Amino acid sequence: MFDSVASLIIRFWKKQMPAMTKKLPPGPKGTGVLNVLRRVRDPLGFLFSLHEQYGGIVCFPTFFRRTCVVFDADLINEVLSAQHSSFEKGPFAKSLVENPTTGTAEGKEHQRMRKLVRPLYLRNALEGYGKIMVEAAGRLQEHWRDGDTVDIATNMHVMSQNVVSRTFFGQDTTFDPKLVEEMVRSGGWLLILTMLPFRKLIEHLPLPHNRRLEEQYAAFDQVVYDLIKRARNQDEERTDLVSLLTNARDEEGIEQPLNDREIRDETLIQLFAGYETVANSMAWCFYHLSRNPAARERMEQEIDEVLGGRLPTPADHSKLVYTRAVFDESLRLNPPLYVVGRRAVEDCVIGGYDIPKGTVVQPVLLAPHLKEKYYPQADEFKPERWLQGVKARPKNAYLPFSSGPRACIGSNYARLEAITTLVTVSQRWRLEVISDDPPEVSALILYRFKHGLPVRLHKRKSAPLETSA
Repeated sequence: MFDSVASLIIRFWKKQMPAMTKKLPPGPKGTGVLNVLRRVRDPLGFLFSLHEQYGGIVCFPTFFRRTCVVFDADLINEVLSAQHSSFEKGPFAKSLVENPTTGTAEGKEHQRMRKLVRPLYLRNALEGYGKIMVEAAGRLQEHWRDGDTVDIATNMHVMSQNVVSRTFFGQDTTFDPKLVEEMVRSGGWLLILTMLPFRKLIEHLPLPHNRRLEEQYAAFDQVVYDLIKRARNQDEERTDLVSLLTNARDEEGIEQPLNDREIRDETLIQLFAGYETVANSMAWCFYHLSRNPAARERMEQEIDEVLGGRLPTPADHSKLVYTRAVFDESLRLNPPLYVVGRRAVEDCVIGGYDIPKGTVVQPVLLAPHLKEKYYPQADEFKPERWLQGVKARPKNAYLPFSSGPRACIGSNYARLEAITTLVTVSQRWRLEVISDDPPEVSALILYRFKHGLPVRLHKRKSAPLETSA
């Protein structure tokens, strides 16, 4: 009996020896419970305190797993690009859907999904989306009055809801735009679940959050599956995203078309990726322009000269050089997606440190954006830095849309909506942030305004001659 127990202990000890002798990144020991609580209560404060104390790569326990956070630009590049095959998508993204999508698939399946989906975000498709975006921005302003106060963060979310509902589901489909907001809010609950033990058990408990999520998914599914049936009717030509996904084909005839469930899950992933991120980025643009009147005046002058009073089209964007620089600089300071998640599928080495298989790895995309060695006067809003070229800084020092094989496939869509809205609103209005205090930020999932962003509306004298539909 004693020999058997001793043998078991020896085998267990030998099995643990490699993990115990690994050179892990530095970090707080603490308990997993305490680290999770700090991460949920003050995400940015917690992460950047780790960066300040331990350096460019930090490791700490979170319940039943090890988490590694990466801040250094070169090390982020290792995770997202150079050694990307050693990592899979993190647990949060995979908790959203059951089937492979551009946001969750791995290996060859990921390549197949991107190959089928990518044409949906190329120029021909974007031109149709651009008209919808201009109209939505025009309708947003219909009830604005000179001197009124509005919450521009909420306004941007409402407008983005309307754009998403029309571009994703069509203008003739009954879809409540508020459902998008509700589903994204429920994503916070899913993120917390990924940090908890016994997640699968908790998901099936009759909790209010779980019931609410089930109701939202049921409403979403009804719209999507009905639209898929319509899109398979060859007599009806449709240009909404769901219909384009339904009819997406590989021109080489190699990849299989998407099935109904894949279309549903891909639509859901695109909603989570493209709705609130765009709304937040537009709100941050107006915040920085209000705080920097000289930059705002220069942008207004460019818009007036290029457009001459007419409404913008996608073809105008290449001429709006400074306006695009405003957007790029706003994304540098406040990228809506400031951190991404990965999980090591094999033992690997990052920055000289061992990363054991199963470790959750989180590159903090915001960190390189704030480094003086890449961006002199990094804390200041300076759009002109983007007019001087970017050869002096490495590619991985600017990551608002992530990088590597999993870089955001909808980045052109996001840029189109943000710049179209920025131009359409700025032609008619100046927005002045009311409070002089720095805004409170919520950063559990995305980098957003915690209590909205109240602004005062001032109508510009040089408003455009045209009006939106």
